[in-house]
Formats: sequence, structure tokens, C-alpha cells
Amino acid sequence: MNQLLKPMPTMSSREIADLTDKEHKNVKRDCETMFNELRLDMLNFERIYLDSMNRPQVEYALPKDLVETLITGYSIKLRYQVIQRLHELESKLQPKPLLPEDLPSALRALADTHEQLQQVQFERDIAVKTKAHIGDKKTATAMATASHAVRENQRLKDQIGQSRSNATIRSVENMTDKSYQWRPLRAWCKSYDVEPLKVHDDLYGTVKSYPAQAWKDVYNVDLSALFGSI
Repeated sequence: MNQLLKPMPTMSSREIADLTDKEHKNVKRDCETMFNELRLDMLNFERIYLDSMNRPQVEYALPKDLVETLITGYSIKLRYQVIQRLHELESKLQPKPLLPEDLPSALRALADTHEQLQQVQFERDIAVKTKAHIGDKKTATAMATASHAVRENQRLKDQIGQSRSNATIRSVENMTDKSYQWRPLRAWCKSYDVEPLKVHDDLYGTVKSYPAQAWKDVYNVDLSALFGSI
């Protein structure tokens, strides 16, 4: 039976700290303890933000089930405040289209939805970091319309992590017959405050897809040369 795909709200460790009147470093410590006990990779929840002095800092973005798990040991009052905020976030989310009945199509629909959200965030981050400002409102509107059409054409390439704009480690290794480490690419993304895309992978479920500039700066790999015709 088809079911409505409802996006899951997330809360940051900073927001939880504000709601519970705790120091952020203590909430982060509680998160890391929870990740360790549940054997979860904390990198999957890690997010970079700029503090009041414009320095990159780490916070964690938690889905609803992990938020509820985290606050189990908090007082009733604090749990109530966090849960009320979760309800607010859920109420703001609109239901998504019906999923297909077969599993492969359903997984692809999930990946597509997630990719679109990731792409919006990715492009915004790149624009901020390169100080790309658009002053003319009409030009901005025209560019947004054109960008939508381009993204639709590019979406199928990006969602498998092998395009001129971003690529997974496995896709580049397949094209070059060389091995690459993910840590230098992740370090590049952190230094530029850019979040790599998460794309569907048949073997691992989801993997990181790193931007073209990261591949160029870290490994001198030109994605346009590798995937320009794909």
C-alpha cells in the first residue's frame, strides 16, 4: 500500500542546548556518548557553523528518534520543552508525493527528494563562499528559472555521484583505476564550510559526493575531463 512520505524534522545540538539551558559543549558530549553506545558514525550527523567570531565550529543535527533518545535522561520540564519544539518542526513540514509500490522505485524517489534538498544547500554554500552576489532582481529571477531547468537535467547525473560538479570516491576510482582517501576531501570541505552531497549507493545506502573544486585542489582530478560526456 502506498504511504505518504513525510520528511523527518531535525534539531541541532545548539538548539537543544538553548531549549534546555545547557552549555553546547555538554550537549555535544551527550550526543557523542549516545553515538558511541548506539554504534553510529557521528560524522553522519556532524555539521559546521560559524560562531560569533566567524570561526568554524561543529554541531550535530539529530533526527527525531535520536533527539528523543538524547533527552531521555533530562528532567521532565526539559524533555517537554524539546518535544514541544519537535512538534512545531513537524507541523511546518508538508507531506510529500506518494511513493511507488516497488522497493527500487521507492528508494530512488527517496534519493531524489533528498538530493534536491542537498543541492539547494550545496549551491547556497558555494555562492556564499565565493562571494557570488547578484544585485539585479530581474537577472536573479531569470537565473533562478534557468537554474531550475539545468538542475532537472543534471539531477540524474548528480544523484549517482558522477558528474562534472561532484563525484563520489568510488566513481572516480572506477574511472582512473587509482585509490583515494576521503579524509583530505572532507578536510577541504570543512575548510571552505561546504557540505558534500549525500547520494544513493547500491552498496552502502548513501555515500558522500565531493565537489569538483575539492577533487581538483586535493588530488588534481578534473571531473569535467572524467565525466564531461556523461
